[in-house]
This record gives sequence, structure tokens and C-alpha cells, in this order.
Amino acid sequence: MKRLFLLIMLVLVASYYAAAKIAEDAGYVLLSYKNITIETSLWIGLVLLLGLVIIAYMSIWLLIRILGSRAMVQRWRRNFRHKRSVSKTTSGLIDLVEGNWKHAQKKLSQAAPQSDTPLINYLSAARAAAANNDPNGSELFLKKAHESTPGAELAIGITKAEIEIQQEHFEQARATLVVLRQSHPKHKHIAQLLQQVYIALEDWEALQELTPLLRKLRVASDARLDDLEKQAVLKALERAAEQQPDQDQFDCANHLHRVWLRVPARIRQFEEVTGLYVQNMQRLGDLVRAEVALRETLDNRWSDKLAVDYGLLSAENPQAQIKSAERWLKKHSDSAELKLTLGRLSLRNQLWGKAREFFMGSLALRETPEAHAELGRLLKHMGEQEAYQAHVQKGFEVISGELPALPMPGEASTHISQMTLES
Repeated sequence: MKRLFLLIMLVLVASYYAAAKIAEDAGYVLLSYKNITIETSLWIGLVLLLGLVIIAYMSIWLLIRILGSRAMVQRWRRNFRHKRSVSKTTSGLIDLVEGNWKHAQKKLSQAAPQSDTPLINYLSAARAAAANNDPNGSELFLKKAHESTPGAELAIGITKAEIEIQQEHFEQARATLVVLRQSHPKHKHIAQLLQQVYIALEDWEALQELTPLLRKLRVASDARLDDLEKQAVLKALERAAEQQPDQDQFDCANHLHRVWLRVPARIRQFEEVTGLYVQNMQRLGDLVRAEVALRETLDNRWSDKLAVDYGLLSAENPQAQIKSAERWLKKHSDSAELKLTLGRLSLRNQLWGKAREFFMGSLALRETPEAHAELGRLLKHMGEQEAYQAHVQKGFEVISGELPALPMPGEASTHISQMTLES
């Protein structure tokens, strides 16, 4: 209230002072432009000038308000489109997760131009199109993703490979991933996708070559990778052992051996791997390499199953075989399978008494039909019919076919015939 009173008083004083000045001297102002002249007093001129200033100020203020309103409308429209894009993107991603591929494809692609992250929209739309069995749409969205975000080749390439795997276009996926791997040789996800592709294509040699990288990148536990590598090696050996029409046994055995040499030492020690290699080398007639593989594996990692296989192997040097087996006996004296093998190797070396001791030693550790059958057959040829009958009954329950061809007492050492078990 006091401020208002003071303001009124100030205005009155200023007015009185101005009136006194005007009365004292009105002044003179002359404005001339071409043929136009304007004459007025100084004070009227000042009032007119003040009026012009006020009009100019109001015009500028009004113009700013008009332009500001237009910019405000534009900002509002941009914000509205952005919010709509965010809403559509969210809804599209929900549809993608829920499996509503068609709706997801439409919403994500429509929201992409106004999205802050168009790459995400286009890549997700490409996945939805692929799942919706629309390969042309998927390819189009991948192209738009590349155009929208330069430098995102890795993300786009991985998405492309995943879509190709999803559509079971494994050859295309392999080509895509091989190119990506050239520029990103240690990328973990690329290696994992290549693993899937090689398994699907049954490219076991490629998978075997990839396994060291998978192990280095720690894409799985060592046990899981060992199992994966073992399966790859088994498949590679199976394929290498398939004799082609234009290939003889010698060439096939050499090819199989070359594949075997590429197998890591830790994988060779699995009995399934060595057993498969030895079995096929025997079939192809390469007994020397089969014996070496069995012996080296048993030297490094013991396997009762492979020990039995070693006794069934008709190697060229049975004397060396029995020496190797006797050396193993120092560490594995409790192996019934090893003593069964030693009995068979003793027969190959025509050591009848020794063979009998090893067969009986095997039975003392664990009674098996094979040991009973071998001992029974030996006793029959040694003329011990009663003992033969006791063992042959126990062996015949499982062994109904032929025993391995082995020398027997009373036979010529140069003549080995197939012996069938008699009841």
C-alpha cells in the first residue's frame, strides 16, 4: 500500500515538472521528406516517438510469440511421434517374445523411422519376418538396418546367420559366419554359431579344427568340450573308414591313418576313439598300425575293454605283444581282462601251460563266460575232458558262436582253424 502511494506521488511530481517545462518552452521539431513536412512541438514529437517505440516493441513481441508457437507445435508433434514410436516398439518387442510374429513385424518396422535406435527395430523386425516365413521381408529389414546404422556390420551379420540357422539354411549360414570370423577371429558367439552349423552339416573335420578355439574361448566346460571333440573325431573316423568305389583297402587305410594323426592325444585316449580306429584298421588289413595305436593308448590310459581288444589282435609279432602285456601286468595285476588277454597271447606264442595259468588267474579275479570258454577249449585239446566239461557249460551260456582263432595243443603251428564251442 505504501509502495502504491509513493508511486502515485512520484508520477504526480513528474507530471508537474513536465508541465512546467512545457509551459516554459514548448520547443520546435521539423521533419521533412521529399515534399512532405511535419512541424510540431518538441514535447509532442517525443510523445509520438515514444508511441512508435511502443508499437515496434509490441510488433516484435507478437512476431516472436507467433514463431514460438509454431516451433512449439513442431516440438509437440515430434514428442508425440517419439512417444508413439516408443509405445509401438515396446508393443512390438512384446509380440516378438510372445510369438506374435506378424504383429511384431508390422509394429517394429513402422516405429523404426522415429525410433532412437532404429537398428534394434529393424533387426527385431527381421527376426519376426523370418519366424513368420517371410524371407523377403527379413532380407529387406536387414538392408534397412545397414542403411540406418553404418558400422553395425557385426550385429547385422550375426542376426543374419542366426536367421539362416533358424531357417535351416546351413550352407548360407556357414558362408556368413566364415566371413564374420575373418574380421572377428576370437568372437565367442560366432564360434558357437559355427559349432551349431558344423554339427548340422556333419562337417566333423571342420568341427574338430574349431574345437581348440571353443576351448580357448571357454564356451563350455572342459568335459563338455572333450565330449564334443570326441564325437567329432568318431564321426570323422567313421567317414574316413568308408571305402570309396575307386579306392582300395590300402589307400583307405592310409587316409584313415592321416585322419588319426590329426586327433589330439587326449582324445585318442578315449577307448571309443581308439577302439573305432583299431576296428577299422583291422578290417582294412593294417594290423601293424592297429597294434601300435592300441599299445600306445594302453600305455597312457588304461582300459580293460581295450586290453581285451589287444588280445584279439592278430599282430605280426606275437612275442612283442605278450611282452607289452606282461609289462602292463605289473601295474594292473587285478585286471581279469588283462589276464584273459595274456592267456590268448600265450596261445599265439604256443605257451600252453602259461595260457592255462592266465585263464585260471582271470577266473579267480572275476568269472566271465569268455574266460571259461577259452580255458575249456584249451583243456579239451590238452585231453582233460572232465575239466573241459565243467568250464564249457559256464562259457556256453553266453558264447554261442566262434571263439577267436588261436593255436591249440596238438595242432600244427602253421595251421590255425576256427574253433567253435561245443556243448
